[in-house]
Amino acid sequence: MIQLENVKKFYGERLIFSDVTFKIVEGEKVGIVGKNGAGKSTLLKIMTGAEPFDAGTISGLRAEDVGFVEQIPKFSAATLLDELLTVDGAEKFMARKILFGLGFSEAELEKNPNNFSGGESAKISLAKALINEPRILILDEPTNHLDIYAIEFLEEFVKNYRGTVIAVTHDRHFLQNCVGKILDIENGKATLYPGNYEKFVQLKRERRESEIKAYEKQQIEIAKLEEFVRRNKAGVKAKQARGRQTLLDRMQRLEKPPSIETAAIKLNDAAESANRVLILDDVNFKTVIKNFSAEIFKGEKVGLIGRNGVGKSTLLKIIVGELKSDDGEIKIGNRVKIGYLSQGHEELNENRTPLEELNQEFGLTEGQARSELARLNLFAQVVEKPIADLSGGEKTRVALTKLILTGANFLILDEPTNHLDLPAREAIEAALQSFDGTILIVTHDRYLLDKVTSRIIEFAEQREMGKGKWEKGLQPKTQNLKPKSSKLKAPNEYALEKIEAQIKMAEMELKMIEHEINSAVDPQKLTELAAAHVAKLEQIDELYLRWEELGNNA
Repeated sequence: MIQLENVKKFYGERLIFSDVTFKIVEGEKVGIVGKNGAGKSTLLKIMTGAEPFDAGTISGLRAEDVGFVEQIPKFSAATLLDELLTVDGAEKFMARKILFGLGFSEAELEKNPNNFSGGESAKISLAKALINEPRILILDEPTNHLDIYAIEFLEEFVKNYRGTVIAVTHDRHFLQNCVGKILDIENGKATLYPGNYEKFVQLKRERRESEIKAYEKQQIEIAKLEEFVRRNKAGVKAKQARGRQTLLDRMQRLEKPPSIETAAIKLNDAAESANRVLILDDVNFKTVIKNFSAEIFKGEKVGLIGRNGVGKSTLLKIIVGELKSDDGEIKIGNRVKIGYLSQGHEELNENRTPLEELNQEFGLTEGQARSELARLNLFAQVVEKPIADLSGGEKTRVALTKLILTGANFLILDEPTNHLDLPAREAIEAALQSFDGTILIVTHDRYLLDKVTSRIIEFAEQREMGKGKWEKGLQPKTQNLKPKSSKLKAPNEYALEKIEAQIKMAEMELKMIEHEINSAVDPQKLTELAAAHVAKLEQIDELYLRWEELGNNA
């Protein structure tokens, strides 16, 4: 069991959190949430021993039991395989098995680990954490930089992992499907809630409402007591007044709870446009985009998904005119006004402050600019800093403010929730849901896709899918929409890929069970592990039989 009691942390004179107390039972999956800057990553570093703390106690966290997947990994070896072997006790056989399980090829094992993409680097960091099959797996923003397919693999892994998993994440789909408890860090304190993300939202709202009622009730009682004391300091009721004053002096005053947050973003009503908002016909760009065709109609909210590097952001830049396609036709409908939010915030002048940006682009006075920025929780010194010095989340808020002010009726958004905390993501989601214009959105935020989009196009093969939940992988319930390309994989190919991933996962789990058998001494535990070993072997045999059947029918 992991236990923290009254843990306190300062950076200089700034209090990060105090009295952090919670318990995590062996084998539990726990998500850690909170606003940007609340101290989530700091708490993980304290738990792994990488950061000191100022008060309190921590037990149940031995360094040899912990595998830590940090947010920004650092690599030192010459090859990917050698990087895993830098971990103490790592065996070459296990290193290769984990890397293959995570989707790396034989050739990539000899590639320099620093030459991989952000998503692949995250998988390398995960592989290093898993190499010794830790009892406790600690993840810091594990879905950052991963595409939907890699996130799906990670989710399956976490759900089936036999050890304890603790993850800091803003990925609501991950929190909904992979954890059984959520630790919320807010205003320097930590509260542990049972259940997944939606249960957490409900319980937190109920708790906050209860706290507000208790605070208001106490304030009424305090006011009555203070009024009685004031009116009866002298006279026949003076003794009673002194008794009331004693009650006031001994009363444990409740802190005023912060107000329940609501969405602060309001998009303007969309102006009328042509029914066909966007037509793409056989668009090509270098070696990245081949014969891409699609149509988007007025009022549609379309998600564009695909693996990292397939050209999603490039396609958006072609649509808005920042890049020119090699051939093909791109038509923007009449009276369509585009508002574009880029992933890298290229639309922002980083030498300006947010106030100067709104003044130069829209002619707003300082007061008007401060008011618009405040709608997205940008206040005080932040709006007076150069945009180059802002965090990723703050830059996104400035870019969203500009987007709102354009009055666009067709929003093209590239990863709009990157770097944002849960309240900001919920605010954007609510704004996009209520927007009556047209939206094309590239995102790996599956929760956002579920809530906002009416149609999804998968980029590489351009399969079209209807509105659906991401509960069974990339197979939302279709609406029998006609594919835009004849170069589609056969259904058996998708099924084969899925079974191959399941086989890799099951074989990794079998290895973990065998590791536990080798170290177990309790007879009851050995009996349970032996049964689990037999069941896992049977599962693998069944998966291989299904794989062979599908292969013969392909």
